[in-house]
Amino acid sequence: MQPVTVRFRPGALTAGLPATWRVTDEPYNFRGRPRGVQVLATLDESTYSGGTMGADHPIAWTAEVGRGRSFYTGLGHPDAIYADPVFRTLLAAGIRYAAG
Repeated sequence: MQPVTVRFRPGALTAGLPATWRVTDEPYNFRGRPRGVQVLATLDESTYSGGTMGADHPIAWTAEVGRGRSFYTGLGHPDAIYADPVFRTLLAAGIRYAAG
């Protein structure tokens, strides 16, 4: 676990969230970037060690899948994050999106 800065992209699902959010979590790299998704948040790799994806490091996104919807976040490893109002707002928005 290490402190990281998350950058939220402006949009309906991120309304009410700060532009940047400093949080302690376990950031990890993906083999590739997701395609055909709406990225909600990225990691600022200059704020932690071990990032390999550069300036475009998605960490939360939504996608339409067939006739349904999905929400993904790579955040949420430490138990304490679930008490954070920013994370809870992000999760609620994702659940609402996926539920339609």
